[in-house]
Parts: sequence; C-alpha cells; structure tokens
Amino acid sequence: MPSLVFIVVMSLFFSLPGYSSAGNEKTVALVMKALSNPFFSKMEKGARIFAQENAIQLEVFGVDRETDIERQIGIVNNLISRGYGAIVIAPADSKKLVSICKKAIDRGIIVINIDNPLHKPTLDQQGISIPFVGSDNFAGAYMIGEYVKAKLDGMGRAIVIEGIRGVENADLRKKGFIEAVTAGSSIEIVASESANWHTDESLSLTADLLAKHPNIDAIFCANDSMALGAIQAIDLMGSLKKIVVAGYDNIDSVRTEIRNGRIHATIEQHPELMGEYGVHMAWQRLNGLSIPDNRSTPLDLVTYEHFGKKVAFSISTLRNPFFSIMIQGAKESADLFGMELIVLDAENQDAQQLTDMAETLNQKVDLLIVNPTNTSCITPGIEYANNEDTPVITVDRKAAGGTVLCHIESDNSQGGKKAAHFLAQKLGGKGRVIEMEGIPGTSAAHERGAGFNEALKQCAEIKIVHRENAHFDRQTAKAITLQILKKDQKVDGVFAHNDNMILGVIDAYEELGIKLPKAMIGFDAIPEALRSIRQGKLTATIAQKPQTMGTLAIETAARYFRREKIKPLILVGISLVKN
Repeated sequence: MPSLVFIVVMSLFFSLPGYSSAGNEKTVALVMKALSNPFFSKMEKGARIFAQENAIQLEVFGVDRETDIERQIGIVNNLISRGYGAIVIAPADSKKLVSICKKAIDRGIIVINIDNPLHKPTLDQQGISIPFVGSDNFAGAYMIGEYVKAKLDGMGRAIVIEGIRGVENADLRKKGFIEAVTAGSSIEIVASESANWHTDESLSLTADLLAKHPNIDAIFCANDSMALGAIQAIDLMGSLKKIVVAGYDNIDSVRTEIRNGRIHATIEQHPELMGEYGVHMAWQRLNGLSIPDNRSTPLDLVTYEHFGKKVAFSISTLRNPFFSIMIQGAKESADLFGMELIVLDAENQDAQQLTDMAETLNQKVDLLIVNPTNTSCITPGIEYANNEDTPVITVDRKAAGGTVLCHIESDNSQGGKKAAHFLAQKLGGKGRVIEMEGIPGTSAAHERGAGFNEALKQCAEIKIVHRENAHFDRQTAKAITLQILKKDQKVDGVFAHNDNMILGVIDAYEELGIKLPKAMIGFDAIPEALRSIRQGKLTATIAQKPQTMGTLAIETAARYFRREKIKPLILVGISLVKN
C-alpha cells in the first residue's frame, strides 16, 4: 500500500510543468479514501490481485483521512492531466467529486464509482452517468438494526454515531439502521451525531453523549473505526451496563473485539470484491466491451454468537474437484464468521464416514455438516448426532433418515432435464446414447438420472443403449467406456452424472483415437470440464456452484447460532454451460 509520503511526492511530481501524459492510456488508477483504514487495504488487495492475474496496469492512490476531499479532487485532477485510461474511485464526498469525475469523462477517461455512490441528482444535473460497484448500504444497516432490535427484545435507548453527513453511504446506513431498529419496537433513538468516520472523533463524541444520555442500551456506528472509538468511550466512562455495540465493515481490529464480546456485530461488504469488480469493469470498457450500470457486492452479518464455534464438515471425498471446491467455499465462509472448521474426508467409504462422525461428535462439536457418501447408509450417523443434540446440515446429497436442520442442494432433477433437452437438441431428436450413473444410493445420482430419463421420454428416437454405473469416478468411467467401445462405437451422445465421469469417457475415446460423439454432457462445471468445453471436447456441463453450497452451509450455521429461523431446504441455482 503506498504511503502518504509517496502519494504527496508523486502528486507534486505530476504537477510539474511539462510533465508528459504519454503511456498511461491503458493504465487503471484506483483512487480510494483513507489508506489508513483497513477497509481500503482490503479493497486495494482485491484490485491488485485481479490486475496481476489479468496483466492489467494498475496504480493506487489515496488520502490520509476521509475528510480530505480537496486532496482527493487534486489526485483525480493530476490523473486527468496525465491521461490515464480509467479511474476507479471511492469518493470521499458524494457530491463534491462529481464535477472532477465529469471533467475526466469529458477528456475521454473511463470512470467507475465504487463503495460510496455518487449523488444521483448531482450526476443528473451534470448530465453524466457513472457505473457503480458496491453493496446496498441501507440493506446492510437494516440487518444490523434487526439484530440489535432482537438483542434488546424490542425495548431500550440507542445512539447512532454517523459518518460524514451528506455522503451517500453514511446517510443510507443511518436511515437503514433507524428504520429497522424502531419498526414495531419501543426502542428510542436518543441521539444521532456525526464523528466523520474517525476513531478519535467517535471517542470524544460517544463520551459526551453517554454523559448526556445515561442508561443507553445500544450504539450503532456507521463504520468500524468509529465503533472502536465508542468502546473506548464506554471504558472511559466506566459504564457497568452492558451496551450492545455494532459497527460496519468487518475490519480485523473489530473482529478481535467481537471475539472478546466487546463489539457485538458488524457488516462485511467485501471491499476486496469492490476493488476487483471496479478494475474489471474499467478493463472491460478500455477494451470496448459493454458493462452494467450497477454491480452489487454481497453483505454478511458478522456477530459474536458464532465466533469460536466448532463446526465439523464430513465430505464424501476430496479427490473429486467438485467437493474440494465445496470445502474451499466452506473454509472461506468459516473464516469470515470466526468459526473453527474441522474437515473430515470419508474417501467415499460409508463406514469411514460413520466412524469420523462418531469420533467427532464424541469431541463435542457445535454443529455438523454432512455431504453423505450414501443417502441410506448415513442414517445411523445422523441419528447419533440427534441423540447428542448436535444440529446437522446436509449438503448436495440427502439423508434417508434422522433429523436435519437444513438441506442444501442444487435442483438435481432439473439439471438432469436440462441435460436431456440440450442433448436432444444437439442430436436433432434421434441417436444412440450412453448414460454414466453415479454412486447407487446417493440422492444426486438418483435425481439427476430420474430427471434426465423423464425428459428423454419425449424423444422416442433417442435410445439409451448403455447405462453403466461408474460411481462418479473418472478412472472407472474410462475403463467402462473402453469396454463399451470394443463392442459398440455407434454412439451419438453421452450423459454422465458428474464431470469426472464424462472426462473419463473422453479419456477413453482419446486413448483409442476414436472421434468423440456429437453430444458430450457432464454435470458440476469443475475447472477441468470448463477447459474441456473451451477446447471443443466436452459439449456442455450443468453448473451447480459447489463453492456457493459450502458457503451457504456455513452461513446457515451462523444463522442457527444467532437463533434465527432456518429454512429446511435451500436450493442453489443451476445453469447450462456450453461451447
């Protein structure tokens, strides 16, 4: 991250008379607010990683404090004079930065607005429109308000420590929190004043407000830096009453205070994605591609209830890339929510999975997530967890027995139908087809096959001439295909219940030097399958987002620990990926 000294020196250098603007036409400049704020460190990191991975020229600039509006305007002015190709800006002020952004646009420079939205009426007045990347600040603060209302049982007195007034994200956070916390409750907002995003200002302001308004039950701060100042003020005032304190941004120092129970909640709005998406959109425009007017980043409520919780995830096999991606999503989400995640690899062995579950339950975990090796065989393990009063979430594959808190899956039957419709289209409604089935007894194999065969009944001239069980395994699928091809090479299409198997089928055809069938369709959209589509070998795959499944499993656990109502079934969207 550039230091303030570096920024000041470079700014002076850019201002020298006669400085050449040549060579910057393809460079993207990221202009942020306070570089001292960890939130913007995350934003910079996301932008730099994306730029490095895609060979994009990126330079990063910023100011020392978020009130340095004129300084930020000066940085943008210098970038304009140097002829940068694109400016990605997190504006320090929603209105005052509009004019300089218009100047950049008038000079042919692409401008992308991230994090804090520019003021729409001012944009309209200037006759410009600027694409925006960021989260819904009203919605995020509303989530905090709902949480605080529940913690106070709908009764009490609250203080709001605002950001800079007139700045869109500050105003939206204040509005969202107040609307949520007061809706249908007896909670009173006794004061709402600005600390300009700063820790030191929040410390003195909160101390003054606590002196004026005793018996405060909750304090909402529109960012985490101010939340740190608020708890310092609580310490300074020597308050014996437990005050619910909430912030916004999920910076590391606040996570430490959440772990210690001093701050109760914050919002993660993924600044790394703001940086990444902003640079990506700038790069797309620089290359003549169209971009959306708005791109959202997700919001997550992070609270102290789930910090330190121990969660075990029993996965059927990590040898399958689909499940390793699922675990990666769970790990990232567990880290976000402060949970300890224990991963158990059953290696596709029913007995091993049951043993792992029993041993883990005996060590007293707070919640168990299971991706069953077998729908029926997993029942004793689920029932044992029920007896131990340990909640269970199942993912991808169902359990035939026992009680589960929630099941998360793709609509496998719909995916099978999509595969059948696409195969029929590619074959023109007639042909000879191989179906490679997954592990018997798994809900995924049953539902994918049922959906595929139900849809295929509409095509009387398409015949499944070989239906074989390859247990979701690549080598098994290859071996079976080699045996089939020795006797029968009149195959027009293949549908496999997962990508590992369809890749095994391709391996067999290539080993024998036989031309691939017209339609080759898998299921999962793992990275190697997507590469195979780009290479023209695999025709299509059904994408069912394993990383999202892993993420949702942990998010559901977090909601359970917060004692929120849990949906018994969560369906993850699917799509067809084709060449």
